[in-house]
Amino acid sequence: MRPSLFILLLLLNGNVSALEIDEAYRLIPHKQTAFKLHQSKIPKTEARSVALLLSLAEQAMVERVDALVNGPQKSGYLSQIDGISWQLDHLQMPARIDPAREHILAAVQQHRAYFELHNVNGDKSESARKQLIQSSHQHLISAYNLLMQSYPQETKHNKQAFFDFLCALDFI
Repeated sequence: MRPSLFILLLLLNGNVSALEIDEAYRLIPHKQTAFKLHQSKIPKTEARSVALLLSLAEQAMVERVDALVNGPQKSGYLSQIDGISWQLDHLQMPARIDPAREHILAAVQQHRAYFELHNVNGDKSESARKQLIQSSHQHLISAYNLLMQSYPQETKHNKQAFFDFLCALDFI
């Protein structure tokens, strides 16, 4: 990925949200562990891609928490998450990272579907929401496992960051 494109994606990712990242972690509540790019044992280009992927997952988490706290309509969840999904879908990732990206994208898309059913009442919609939560959970576990398998040499701290970013994104 060219550095200018990387910077552009990071700037696009810095959307203005009613909820700040630190506040979202407190509301979940979940531990926040930064991915330390400068300490990574992953090859540099791959480490930058992992950092970008985790940053997008974190932005999706913030939007999910905001939608849970304020409601998807008031928070503007659908438009915000569509932008994040578009970025996830169009990322050019190294081969070792792309399967994890696909699982994270699938989880985010399932979160979106969950919030589309937010105001729908009835047993059928409740069952559909529960299924979406479970399915997105499985995708995030798969993404985590793929990152761990792809980068067994990574630092303990950054492996914890893999877990914390993806666990924070999870409904469960």
